[in-house]
Amino acid sequence: MQDKIVQHAVRRILEAIWEEDFHEESIGYRPGKGARQGSYELREALQGGSYRWVVEADIRSFFDHVDHGWLVRMLEERIADRPLIRLIVKWLKAGVMDEGRVEHPATGTPQGGVISPILANIDLHHVMDPWIKKVVAKHCKGRVLFRRYADDSVVCFEREDDARAYLRVLPKRLEKFGLSLAAEKSALVRFDRKEPDQSGKFTFLGFDFYWARSGRDPRWVFIKRRTNKEKFRSSLRAMNAWLRKVRCGKLADFLTVLRRKLRGYWNYYGVIGNSSMTAKDQREVNRLLYKWLNRRSQRRSMTWKQFGRRLPGWELPPPRVVEVPPTPALPRTAMNA
Repeated sequence: MQDKIVQHAVRRILEAIWEEDFHEESIGYRPGKGARQGSYELREALQGGSYRWVVEADIRSFFDHVDHGWLVRMLEERIADRPLIRLIVKWLKAGVMDEGRVEHPATGTPQGGVISPILANIDLHHVMDPWIKKVVAKHCKGRVLFRRYADDSVVCFEREDDARAYLRVLPKRLEKFGLSLAAEKSALVRFDRKEPDQSGKFTFLGFDFYWARSGRDPRWVFIKRRTNKEKFRSSLRAMNAWLRKVRCGKLADFLTVLRRKLRGYWNYYGVIGNSSMTAKDQREVNRLLYKWLNRRSQRRSMTWKQFGRRLPGWELPPPRVVEVPPTPALPRTAMNA
């Protein structure tokens, strides 16, 4: 407990130092920045159609492969306090229990440590952000836009040749710092507003981004965000495991926790255009709830019709769109009217 309190204090010190250095494009584990808002801002930035190619990249097991030597060198650029550096190194080298043996990792950030997110951000800041802005963008013939949330990043290009050149040099850049690209989660995607039917989709922050046509006027195309299918299945697996674990407890107690879980899910995935997926998730959660309530005893507790009659009384929050587009600024003439 005391160790966590100290880590929390050191984290605040590191945040105060590095917030001046971090770029706006880095939106993970930072005060005042959220993933859902980041996904909305990326959608707005791409809506104009200037960027036609997207490279989505994921670093393989990043948190397990952070190079301690490189990380210490990065910390020493801004921190002259040797005892503080030694304390952080102590956390990095802390033993991990593995099959009854204590192992001291040579790479990676502290497992479950309060300090881990800021250390990861410092490492990735030096590995990627200034390099993309000052080196990659400088050598590109077209415009470049990027967003990074921890080890998950997308870089958007105006020109295909620039995108392919970046994808060629990225593995070498990561290798320099002891990291590697997860090829199965990385790809070059065509994302052209002028040719939406020939464009693909990319995944970022749990959403699939893709071009869609308006039902009222097919000539109008816009970017939609939809819950990524793997994220959707993963959340249902976690919900199934949790309901199985708590099914024999007091109904009122686990319904309270379930309401909290659902509110959190809707607050994140309740974005404009994603209602069909959140409605699907609600149906699946109801199905799982019905399944595990009927396994609280040897006898079947209720029929589906009885379950449906009881469901409103449990006051489970329904899915809703929580995202509100910013109000456009009024023209100066209108403001003076």
